[in-house]
Amino acid sequence: MFKSLAFSQTEEFKTSYSFGIKQGINYSSVIFNPGLSQGITLGYNGGLVYKFHNERLFGLQLELIFNQKGWTEDLDTISNSYSRKMNYLEIPLITQIIFGKKQTKFYVNLGTSFGYLLSESENKTINNEALALEHYGKKIDNKFDYSGLGEIGTYFNTSFGEFQIGIRYQMTLTDLFDAEADSDFLNTKNQVWNLSVTWFFLSNK
Repeated sequence: MFKSLAFSQTEEFKTSYSFGIKQGINYSSVIFNPGLSQGITLGYNGGLVYKFHNERLFGLQLELIFNQKGWTEDLDTISNSYSRKMNYLEIPLITQIIFGKKQTKFYVNLGTSFGYLLSESENKTINNEALALEHYGKKIDNKFDYSGLGEIGTYFNTSFGEFQIGIRYQMTLTDLFDAEADSDFLNTKNQVWNLSVTWFFLSNK
């Protein structure tokens, strides 16, 4: 009887994979040490997502993402303004933990991300050179971006495929600029809050 029950429970779960498209918006900033007052910086986040579940409560998610980061400085003077945007190609590697058994489920994502800086652009107005900081006009030193991430969200099945909606926090473990003896900052790390929707339109479920 117990063998039959165990076999039945094992048989209920089917290994699955899903492939989809992710679209989202970023709220990004940079962790400066010493601190630097910042305003709102919005950016785009989107790309391809592959998800594989070989266990009932756990899965793996692999992404290929265009991720736009940056910061806007909240300066005390109206004579200067400064912001920078950076475009990254990233590969997040994620473990997904799933809660619930119905059509609508909840999940927690934990993982890392490897990124490469494709391009950067500055938007600045410098009318008072005495208040200009050393990174104005300076290119990012470290093009490779390694970060940790966490995400919570929900996903549900429809007749058009599976949809996944999540809020993600991602913080870079590497610095944008190399810290030197005469540097203004000891640390300069990207951080991003992201809201995204992923549509999995190809699946074996």
